[in-house]
Amino acid sequence: MLIEFAEGQITQTVEIPLVDDDLVETEETINLAIGNPTNGAEIGNRKNAVLTILDNDVATLEGIVFPSDAGVIDITDYGAIPDDGQDDTAAIQQALDNHPTGNHLFYFPDGIYDVRNTLTLADSQKRNILQGQSESGTVLRLMDDVDAEFDQAIINFGFGPAQRFRNSLRDMTISISPGHPDAVGVQFNASNQGTMQNVTIIAEDGQGSVGLDMNYTDEIGPLLVKGVTVDGFDYGIWTRWQTASQTFEDITLRNQNIYGWWNTVSQRVFARNVTSMNSVTAIRNESEAGMVLLDSVLTGTGTDVPAIYNQKSLYVQNVETSGYGLGIENNLSFGRGNPNVEIGYIEEYLGNGAGESRAGGPFELFASPDQMLGLPVQESPEIPWETNLNNWASPHHYIIGNSGLPNDGIDDTPSIQAAIDSGASTIYLPRGTWDLHGTVELGNNVQRFLGTEAVIEANSTGTIQVVDGAESIVAIERLEFKGDLVIEHASHRTLLLNNLLGSRYTPSVSNPGNLFINDSLLLASIFRNQNVWARQLNIEVDNQSDPAIEAKVLNDNAQVWILGLKTENNGTVIKTINGGSTELYGTLHVGSGVSNAVNPRFVTIDSSFSAAGVYGGEFSVLASETRNGETRTTDTFHKADAYTAYAES
Repeated sequence: MLIEFAEGQITQTVEIPLVDDDLVETEETINLAIGNPTNGAEIGNRKNAVLTILDNDVATLEGIVFPSDAGVIDITDYGAIPDDGQDDTAAIQQALDNHPTGNHLFYFPDGIYDVRNTLTLADSQKRNILQGQSESGTVLRLMDDVDAEFDQAIINFGFGPAQRFRNSLRDMTISISPGHPDAVGVQFNASNQGTMQNVTIIAEDGQGSVGLDMNYTDEIGPLLVKGVTVDGFDYGIWTRWQTASQTFEDITLRNQNIYGWWNTVSQRVFARNVTSMNSVTAIRNESEAGMVLLDSVLTGTGTDVPAIYNQKSLYVQNVETSGYGLGIENNLSFGRGNPNVEIGYIEEYLGNGAGESRAGGPFELFASPDQMLGLPVQESPEIPWETNLNNWASPHHYIIGNSGLPNDGIDDTPSIQAAIDSGASTIYLPRGTWDLHGTVELGNNVQRFLGTEAVIEANSTGTIQVVDGAESIVAIERLEFKGDLVIEHASHRTLLLNNLLGSRYTPSVSNPGNLFINDSLLLASIFRNQNVWARQLNIEVDNQSDPAIEAKVLNDNAQVWILGLKTENNGTVIKTINGGSTELYGTLHVGSGVSNAVNPRFVTIDSSFSAAGVYGGEFSVLASETRNGETRTTDTFHKADAYTAYAES
């Protein structure tokens, strides 16, 4: 297109006519570039622009869908054709190989994809997100004619060391065809932040080696596995090693041949809502491994084996067992620990108590009830996925001056705010790096603010401020942060922080709304006058070297419930003050260095705290508890699998 400027004219209007139709389409983009000036003319700083054509026809879509300009890699664009019975391995592998690392989201539309070899991640094997359209509709299936001796996995997410950041697998089924007794479903690996969610792994004839294999390499985790079903295989889940913790929730195990779940060597596992239906032992926790198990149902088929077999550290709460010879067989060495548990309901059980020969209840500094606090647990809300793409908006739809395009190092705050103010319910940041040099107010109609999977780089003022809006619940998810980005909770609305890497949370109103954290690495955070539920929380700040930070988690008169907390570096992990209550189910501290006596791992001042499954760490003082001006400390829980500190009533 030729644009002519009269002498002295510095602006020009270009019209591009659009032809309306009745087709339901995804958004389309036009890349505009100004170039080749003549007669000595010069072009200003902005030489490029992107025009987005929004579809005005209502889309009726199902499952997880994305706009066409979201930076998502559709594997069908590489020649993978579902439902044709032909081998898709090379096409899928080509898509993976062409996009190493870089927070790439690989999208699998519904259909059956046939594979005959292991799919592997490229280059550094991190920041790879494999996303299906739906758990039941997207299927990766081992082909029938694959050699019967096949002993590999359908997908392998990389090997140690612990740098497989943000790897994720979501919303699909992995299926092993009959006649492959040595095959493995998924070898999953993620570090610091990463999730497997809404995934079914099935051996069609019940035969197979391992459904979810997290034994194949060391240094897996921390991560979150949620909403996963394993049907068949010798071992439904196999966890091992000791470097990092692993958090599980909403797990279904059925029809295993040897164990439903085998946790061994020194792996620390924190699990909730496990449902097992098996003729074999549901859970075997052996060697130096440690496990926390909550709110689960383990059903046998009249077998004499135990529902749970334990050799070391174990904490169990609210677990129903039936159809087995024993509820728990506790086989600690030298006759130590608490006795076996008969079949039936298990309200609370410690493999190791604080008493003689490791029997009895939790460790205490002051007299406290011999049980965890029992804070009420709420399930993390599920916001329905917006399938009408007309209700999605992105900052690149709102170019304001130099703002609105990723990867240019220019502040995108105005364009992000414009997208929020557009009235859309879903705000998305396409893959790339977006710059935030100010505050965006997350309000209006926004219910989900997400990256696909994007990076936000913030300067010292970069803030996402959650303010009042039309929706009672708002989610921030699927983002990696660089710099010192703050998520400021300035509303009574419920806030979800899902799959985030590297932000800091702080409330700025006296009574902020409920907070749910899922699979996130945060900087030091404050919870104040609110309810908090966290699953797989990772905090690595060195607060011992920064006296301005009181603790990695500061609970100031809040009720905080945590399933799975991994920490690194020196300094107090949790400080509970002003009548707050903290309940911690499973924590692992890793790394070198010793926290000094001024920085106990857990500090409780006229408040309530309980912890089960406390592992790792080098602390001069393990816990400090103050009641009515008297402070007591300890450097050991004497191997007990729980510690309780109730505020004096």
